[in-house]
Amino acid sequence: MSQAAQIFKELEQGKTKPFYVIVGEEPFQMAEITSRIKSLLIKEDSDSSFSYEAFDGETAKPENLLASLEMLPGLFDGPSDKRLIRCDRFEKFSASDLEVLKAYFEHPSDTSVFVITTNKLDKRKAWVKAVQEKGMVVECNEPYDRDWPKWQSYFEKKSGKKIEGLAWEKCVEFSGKSLSLVWQEILKASVYVGERPTITQQDVSDLLSQSCRADIFQFAEDVIAKRKFEAMKGFEALSLEGESEIKILAILVRQFRLVNHCQRLMKEGIQDTKILGPKLGTHPFFVGKLQKLAKSRSEKDLHQALSWLAETDYGLKTGQTRLFEGFLTKYLSA
Repeated sequence: MSQAAQIFKELEQGKTKPFYVIVGEEPFQMAEITSRIKSLLIKEDSDSSFSYEAFDGETAKPENLLASLEMLPGLFDGPSDKRLIRCDRFEKFSASDLEVLKAYFEHPSDTSVFVITTNKLDKRKAWVKAVQEKGMVVECNEPYDRDWPKWQSYFEKKSGKKIEGLAWEKCVEFSGKSLSLVWQEILKASVYVGERPTITQQDVSDLLSQSCRADIFQFAEDVIAKRKFEAMKGFEALSLEGESEIKILAILVRQFRLVNHCQRLMKEGIQDTKILGPKLGTHPFFVGKLQKLAKSRSEKDLHQALSWLAETDYGLKTGQTRLFEGFLTKYLSA
């Protein structure tokens, strides 16, 4: 988290850059960075209409985005001396769209902070090089195994609770090594322990339903294998239990990525579960299932599924779709 830590340190000192490009698909880190930037520049909700504007690369016109970036905060009554402009899904802009913004990337306004979020980034592009010179590019992906201890200390500071080592490991395992889901579990545990300063292993065990864990991962396996009846029954059961669609989606994304990664490694000739396990970041015990799923699906199937999952993720967060129609019906009927 060194890049994000650098941003946080500069923000605490009141320093901002004209550009922040946040790359990746890990939502927790992206939300942490964007919210820190916004809280520095936008002190009150009432300031948002004067000093903040958000765009979506799928629908935004580059001319409108440029006009917003060049607008002076002094024209309004807001207290901030800088405007915050955010554009999500920036990868949707075409080459001609980027041409409209070319001059701005080379000579940004000193009264605007431009936050760009994107799933992918070609660092060879001229606009990226211009941004790197004047701003910062931060990659947000799920942590590697070696990075999880750093996140434990970060969540301890954020939650105000000490987390026992075994409690932390249990949360990480239960959440499928998904950062945003780990934070959800830490939040629940913090409320559960109340005034107590420490989250213990027993606290986590009391909160986590092992049957639910088995259900959600079995559901993901049924979906990937296109066992339609079992997948629909599993989704209904999870919905009746009140399981968050965001959480279900995150588990699906992780499992599809694991199967896709496993498939690539197997095509490279790696078959030994003891070798595959560490490369996949999962226990060798689970590799057999991943291998079976990888053999049952084509590379095209998996890539299409991940594309639909990305679209559904955005649709869920913006209220434009639900998991059932956005992904499940498409994938299971394809």
